[in-house]
Amino acid sequence: MRNTIIFTFGLLCALWFAWAGMFWAYWAALFVGYPIGLLALACWLLIRNENNKRTKFIPIVLTIGLVISLSVLTYILTAKFH
Repeated sequence: MRNTIIFTFGLLCALWFAWAGMFWAYWAALFVGYPIGLLALACWLLIRNENNKRTKFIPIVLTIGLVISLSVLTYILTAKFH
């Protein structure tokens, strides 16, 4: 039961990070997305030894969110200087 609650909270935090990490206006992703992403990472570290298929979802969502976030940031920074 405890691991299910941690997993659900971690997955919701990871989804929030993947969504909010795209908003770089006024560096909002650093204050809104990334702290929640760290919370999701902490939740995953608590349950990663569970040997269950569901524990793979959190790092996958976090990786996708990080790639999208850094891609948007790169696009914004390169478009600003052209």
